Amino acid sequence: MALSSISPGSSQAKDFPYFRRIWKTVITALLAVSLVPLIVIGGGMYYYASTILEEQALERLRNEVVNHKEVLDRFLRERTTDLRLLAGNIPLDVLTQPGALEKVFSSLQQQLSCFTDLGIIDDQGRHLAYVGPFELITRNYKTAEWFQAIRDRDFHISDVFLGFRNVPHFVIAVRQPLASGFWILRATVDTAFFDKVVTGIRRGEKGDAFLVNRKGIFQTTPYRSGRLMGSSEFDGTGSFQGVLEREKDGTLQTMVWLDQAPWMCVVQMDRSEIFKELHRMRNIAAFVFMLGGILILMTVLLTTNYLIGRLEVKRKNIRYLDHQLQHSSRMAHALKFSPGFFIKLKNDLGKIDMLCRSTEECIREKPGQESAGSPEPPKEIAEALCRIRSKIFNARKSIDRFLNAIRPVEPMILEVDVNELLEGLSELFDPELRFSRIRLKRDYQEPAPRLRSDPARLRQIFQNLIFNAANAVRRDGEIVLKSRAVGDRVQITITDTGAGIPEENRNKIFDPHFTSKPEGMELGLSICRNIVRKLGGTLAVMSGPERGSAFVVELPMRFTGYKE
Repeated sequence: MALSSISPGSSQAKDFPYFRRIWKTVITALLAVSLVPLIVIGGGMYYYASTILEEQALERLRNEVVNHKEVLDRFLRERTTDLRLLAGNIPLDVLTQPGALEKVFSSLQQQLSCFTDLGIIDDQGRHLAYVGPFELITRNYKTAEWFQAIRDRDFHISDVFLGFRNVPHFVIAVRQPLASGFWILRATVDTAFFDKVVTGIRRGEKGDAFLVNRKGIFQTTPYRSGRLMGSSEFDGTGSFQGVLEREKDGTLQTMVWLDQAPWMCVVQMDRSEIFKELHRMRNIAAFVFMLGGILILMTVLLTTNYLIGRLEVKRKNIRYLDHQLQHSSRMAHALKFSPGFFIKLKNDLGKIDMLCRSTEECIREKPGQESAGSPEPPKEIAEALCRIRSKIFNARKSIDRFLNAIRPVEPMILEVDVNELLEGLSELFDPELRFSRIRLKRDYQEPAPRLRSDPARLRQIFQNLIFNAANAVRRDGEIVLKSRAVGDRVQITITDTGAGIPEENRNKIFDPHFTSKPEGMELGLSICRNIVRKLGGTLAVMSGPERGSAFVVELPMRFTGYKE
């Protein structure tokens, strides 16, 4: 079977015959563990909830009314505080200057556009300054009810009234004392804005929320029946503490008094509407129960299929790695016996070299026979012998380099000339690179950087990096070897003009067994990084699509021992 047929990158199968029995067992166990508690607990909770939902709904409604009352109190309190801060922090003579009150009013509107106008009134009821849409600057409020009420108080929130503008409204006024008398900062609250705040709790078509004063007069516009400033059925309700509930004609009325104003907040809701919501909640609970069961079933199936699929892929990976190990074992045996073969080949080349020498000597002896009339030997033979001896020398030198590269060397710390080490590897790769039309460029620092380290391990690192660069570069590409001394460290950079490393693979290239090539295990970079770390250095990569890659090795000049 070819290795490609069991490659770990192959697509995951939909059926898992090897793990089919495990799949059935896991599915059954997970469904039982998940669905049985869901049915028991869910059924019990549903029965318990159905008996108390009505009571909880009523309690929830009371809490909502109290929370809404606090919202209204907070709204009135914050607006009163805004006016008190303005009156207390800005002197009267500043506020009455031309344009000053307009700026203050604009600032208030930017925070919350709930005011209709703003005015400053002296202790005789006269306007000192006014900003708003009505012509009120000449009006006197000395006899107004709200003016009489604030004479003895620091602030006052009035009932809704018509006033000079003949439009229903209510005011918030704060009193600021002077050395002689006092002055008042008064703001009119936008009735439509305040109605929206009050009716925020209204639910359903038959629901309603409004405010009434102690006389039962509507202070906001009711939704179902009645009108603003009209009489209501709540006249004479009287004061009470907390929340008051009463039922009338199938309508539940919940009432509570505000703290900031003498108004009662009334929330009306049809009982059928309340229980309709409860029934809807029960339906939702049943739907959620069924949906939860479906989700559990889908989750169990998808998770189990995924895990079993991963097991199947792992099993295939193990078979793949077994084939790779067998291949690596054969390669190791080949390397083990290759020195003897190459030594024999080197000896045979030596014999051929000796024959060439003998032939040259015979040619040099020919001139002594020329006197006997022998023809002069051709010069081409001598030149051919010279070229043969040159090729033999190069071949024996290449064999020596190969044997040095594969010969196991005991760890030894020596002073290493980085440029010389890189140049030796360049000569080893030079024939193959020339054949592939790849330029090898040297960018060595002079004088050459030197360091104390293990030359055999350094040769293994750079040999692997140059080999990877040669595989990544296309024809007519370029590989650059660069050495630099940076402080107390030596930096070696191997750059190629290949296709680069995709961003999604950049963090994976140093992982064992990660590979973008189906025929390899890609152990080289992982081993290189481990060796560099043991020597006290770092290995980093800079790459981008279509911009090539640069592997940067940094090593200390002084060896401080192998790192774990």
